[in-house]
Amino acid sequence: MAHKKAAGAAKNLRDSQPKYRGVKIFGGQPATKGNIIVRQNGSKYECGQNTYLAADFTIHAAADGIVHFKKKNFKRFDGRTYLKTVVEVLTATTAKAKKGEKAESASKTKAAPKTTEKKPATKKAPVKKSEESAEKKAPAKKTTKKEATEATAE
Repeated sequence: MAHKKAAGAAKNLRDSQPKYRGVKIFGGQPATKGNIIVRQNGSKYECGQNTYLAADFTIHAAADGIVHFKKKNFKRFDGRTYLKTVVEVLTATTAKAKKGEKAESASKTKAAPKTTEKKPATKKAPVKKSEESAEKKAPAKKTTKKEATEATAE
């Protein structure tokens, strides 16, 4: 008789610790110098202004400011282009400069407002209707031979 209970193999009972990857500070939120903005595996997000990349591809803030995400075209070595998300931290001075650029580009795209000056109306001379045009519009009533002879007899 066995003096131990039968047990199955316990091969799949181990699991790795979670890595807690993802965006930690979202767009529009304030970040201080050294804060982790994105934890990632590989370079899914690219570093932009006032950010730096750590050895494990974590993006940190290099200055105090507000986090901003934008899309940018990147070109591969084989000539293909693709979109990537760029993470940047906008400080007070860079935010003002960006707003100024947007305002300038918006003013360039908008055309000068059109003036709504009313031109004096010119009156056209009334057109006289001739008898010929009236006949064309409303055809005359057909008369029979009997009515025609009576009209001429009178």
